[in-house]
Amino acid sequence: MPWFRLAMVAAYLLLLVHHCRVGSRQTRSLSDFLIAGRSLGGFVIALSFYATFVSTNSFIGQAGESWEAGLAWWLKVGIYGPLCWLSWLVVAPRFYQRSRQYESLTVADFLGARYQSFAVRRVAAIVILLASGLYLVAIYKGSAHALEQFLDLPYRPAAAAIFVVVTTYTLLGGFRSVVLTDSVQGLLMCLGAVGILWAVLHRGGGLGPMVETLESIDPRLVSWDGPTPLLVILGIGLAGGLKLLVDPRQISRLYGLKDERALKTARIVAPILITVTYFCLLPLGALARTIVSPEMAAKISADTDLVTPYLLGHSEILGPIASSFFLLVLLAAAMSSLDSVLLVTASAITRDLLLLEDDDPRAIGLTRQWVVVVSLVSMLVALNPFADIVEITAFSGSLYAACFLPTLVIGLYWQRPGAAVAITTMAGGSVVVVGWWLLKRSGWTTVHEVYIGLAVAFLAYTGGTLLSRSQNHH
Repeated sequence: MPWFRLAMVAAYLLLLVHHCRVGSRQTRSLSDFLIAGRSLGGFVIALSFYATFVSTNSFIGQAGESWEAGLAWWLKVGIYGPLCWLSWLVVAPRFYQRSRQYESLTVADFLGARYQSFAVRRVAAIVILLASGLYLVAIYKGSAHALEQFLDLPYRPAAAAIFVVVTTYTLLGGFRSVVLTDSVQGLLMCLGAVGILWAVLHRGGGLGPMVETLESIDPRLVSWDGPTPLLVILGIGLAGGLKLLVDPRQISRLYGLKDERALKTARIVAPILITVTYFCLLPLGALARTIVSPEMAAKISADTDLVTPYLLGHSEILGPIASSFFLLVLLAAAMSSLDSVLLVTASAITRDLLLLEDDDPRAIGLTRQWVVVVSLVSMLVALNPFADIVEITAFSGSLYAACFLPTLVIGLYWQRPGAAVAITTMAGGSVVVVGWWLLKRSGWTTVHEVYIGLAVAFLAYTGGTLLSRSQNHH
């Protein structure tokens, strides 16, 4: 029913137009454009935090990966839920207070103020550009696959269409319109995750019979010693989950909170949404093996990112109307994450590399220009992606974890070292993560880069802090 899907697209675009108008009317400064003037409630921020993290990378990449990894992939829910709770319990309160004290608008300028160094601020901005650029490529790939199935478009025109819509929307609305749209999408995404798992279990005759069928296909799919080593699964889970604590697109949500009451509300809502959603999504790929046709199974084996689009598209697992509706939700979720990352990346350039202040009349215009440039480059790279969604996302998360977990999270509570220690930590963490990832791609090792990157970064930060403290005592 193409007319029905086109009608839903039109309705979604009207929602975007409405939120763009709301955001545009209330945008008077760079602070309004990037963080909605710190004026939003806890429930809305929690939904935005959730929707920004989940995105199509989870609905398509994470859900599909268990096709190859088996049910052991489900263990990652035990990483994401607790790390989300830890983010709101440990990082959010202290960051909320300090960001207002420093009058910061971005993670990079927060670190610059924290370590009293423009060099720290600029190094952090470069890390954000690299890691966010990788993540944008992954989101473009997932969203183009979703639009492929939704409107039966070829992959490249689908990516181009998403570029036009998301870039225009981000330019006009800014942070406020992004969060308002996230809050609607977040509720629908959680319902969609529960609905898809229920439909798959219903189609397959229940969890017990499906597990038995999986075991007959390959006993390793239901074993702890599965096709993907457990340490690799945990490494990918950590690389993704630690972004809940340090990824600037997640941390930027904390800037929008209007008061501490809003923070306490978000602390309850966000972890519940994350836990429920990943409990439903992570086993989908493995369970789908029991219900797809042999012809489609061969295609999915070549690209596991096709599992969820197939279930909602050709298979119409939820029925024609509901499947079409949740394909739109999936597409909308991709757009939501795209605009969030675009804002973070563009602000890293204008606010932290070019050092434009909030009251600079050029600030909003230049930020919008960089939104276009970053979005276009990411979309072009996604036309010929160098890896699948999960690998790109985990690589991006490893960079963020190695660079910002010591300098941002530990730095909030431990005695602050000098700027040289922070720069060494971020630069060393980045080089090690990139180098180790290249070694892994070349087949030299199977150990995930997040372990090595975190180990080196923590050694650099703690060693440098203790050494500087010792020198100060003497």
